Amino acid sequence: MRRSMLLGLGLVTLLLLGALVPGAARAQADSQLFPETGYTVGGRFLEYWRQNGGLAVFGFPLSNQFSENGLQVQYFERQRFELHPENARPYDVLLGRLGAQLWGPVYAPPESGPRSGCIWFPETRQNVCNQQTSLGFASYWQLNGLEFDGRPNSRSYAESLALFGYPITGLVEYVAPDGTRVQAQWFERARFEWHPANPDAFKVLLGRLGAETKPATPPGPALVDTVNIYLISTGSGTVGCGDELVPVVRRIAPTPAPLQAALAELFALKSQTIGESGLYNALYQSDIRIDRVVIVNGRAEVALSGTVRLNGVCDEPRVEAQIEATVRQFPSVTSTAITLNGVPLADAIR
Repeated sequence: MRRSMLLGLGLVTLLLLGALVPGAARAQADSQLFPETGYTVGGRFLEYWRQNGGLAVFGFPLSNQFSENGLQVQYFERQRFELHPENARPYDVLLGRLGAQLWGPVYAPPESGPRSGCIWFPETRQNVCNQQTSLGFASYWQLNGLEFDGRPNSRSYAESLALFGYPITGLVEYVAPDGTRVQAQWFERARFEWHPANPDAFKVLLGRLGAETKPATPPGPALVDTVNIYLISTGSGTVGCGDELVPVVRRIAPTPAPLQAALAELFALKSQTIGESGLYNALYQSDIRIDRVVIVNGRAEVALSGTVRLNGVCDEPRVEAQIEATVRQFPSVTSTAITLNGVPLADAIR
């Protein structure tokens, strides 16, 4: 009777999850869910994000795609994507002029003319210079840009201009939200920040303009507060040594990333058996950490690390089944790729 009640609760939970997360959980034809923020990027925006620098240039999504001022837009940590289907590629996706929007309508005083070793922009009468020899804002502007000409290993002036826009200030002091003061320069679509204490590759960072812009209120990610973890009922099924998987409902803090939360609940359980139910947990001795969880086109890619400790050979298929079932409970997941310490899970525990 207890097992039947648990199974019934598990089915109700699955139905609730499907109803609660229609946008974030059901994958689009070409989409990627980012558990770090709970938002999904799909279609042309995902293609553009991947082709033009991805995480390093744009950051994680901070909204789903939504309508703002008559346009389909999506906010990322460092930018806003705008869809203009009336334009031919690659101009059907344009980047918001967030630098100009945040800086304000009055640009900084112009410089008198070009300076040696700098890039001169007569359109706004500003120089962009390096802070060190071959390292700084000028080099960063020249080495980065959108991919327009089919040569991803080189950047043209037009490609850099399309990503950053013209400089609208010279060097200014910027006070970050944490109170840190940095040397910065504002562009139409970006803010360059100089962090001299960082390794060379990260001395120039892009400001989080998307996070700092105050957009019209976008639809937020659906939050889930109930998930299943899967345990073992020994001696009555087809898992392991004739065992059965049983879902157990767990209440969690509301989250837009229930898959990661469900795994965290499973790995945090250190009891061998659960109360009077007699259900067995083959993972009770193990120490497993979640390194990465992402859903791409319905495929759940889960990277784990740590140590699995087994209580006999029957625990090998039990551990695999518990993890696999916990991942597959969500409507968004149609296939899995689960690794432990970089090795496919099935191989890592045998």
